[in-house]
Amino acid sequence: MGWTIAVIFWIAGVVLVGSPKYLFHRLEAMKSDTAGHASASEATDKEESIFFFIETKALDSIPWWVVTISCVTIGLFLIAFGVIALVFSY
Repeated sequence: MGWTIAVIFWIAGVVLVGSPKYLFHRLEAMKSDTAGHASASEATDKEESIFFFIETKALDSIPWWVVTISCVTIGLFLIAFGVIALVFSY
């Protein structure tokens, strides 16, 4: 029964290693939503428009390779923790 923790770590690691494309597309969708909010609120509330514009530029400054390297590194650590959990379960 101790191997279930190892399997949970492995599944979480594999999901995280496979998720950079999905996460980056979510970031792109969020960026387009904030850009739309910035342009829509420009006429009514200037401060809100500025905040949405800053958020859009902050999301725009995240490169795809940072998302990919972060997800793969954390996912591989989770897979390694799964191997360690399997070793200590016996």
